[in-house]
Amino acid sequence: MYPTDGRDDVIENGDRGNRPTWWPGWVGQRTTAVAAAALAVGLIAGYLGGHWQGRPPQPPRPAAAASALSSQRSTAQNTAPALGATGNRCAVQHGTTLQLGVEVANQSDQALAVGDFRAVLPIGGLRATGATVGTCGALSTGAPTSFELPAGATEWLTVTFHVLVRCPQPYPVQFVVSYTTAGKISTAELDEFPDLGQVAYSGCPPTQ
Repeated sequence: MYPTDGRDDVIENGDRGNRPTWWPGWVGQRTTAVAAAALAVGLIAGYLGGHWQGRPPQPPRPAAAASALSSQRSTAQNTAPALGATGNRCAVQHGTTLQLGVEVANQSDQALAVGDFRAVLPIGGLRATGATVGTCGALSTGAPTSFELPAGATEWLTVTFHVLVRCPQPYPVQFVVSYTTAGKISTAELDEFPDLGQVAYSGCPPTQ
């Protein structure tokens, strides 16, 4: 046995106020880590705040948008054909002779000159014999002379055919019109008769 001084040795069990011997150092490390994290968050928030403050939202520019829309409309108007069909048609039969006419309109803001027009027969069945300016009803065997069509005005173009079949209802007829506007020659293709099913003709059964 070892000598003693009359006092029993006491073995500490870590009960210093219920605190482990390493508690002060751990608290210091944790405090340092928390402070560093808070500093990083503060720096990031400050950067983002300064970044967005330096880039204020751009106000809308209605004038520029309106100008762009106006430009698009102007371009669409400029690319539209100056001469077009109104949708009105006519047809008159005299024996085996058939007249077909279409009404055209000057859709531009300036006068145009119609130089020539003719019929196109994709699958035959008829033979064109003449053309005239005016509505159906007057027979003509000569080619039409050129005429001027003011802005917004309309006119009838009529072509006379000799019918080669008993019933021409299945046959399409197209009109091709050459015209000049602002010194430029253009052509309008008018597909107003995709077939003659709605045209009354004595050799055909009655139309519904």
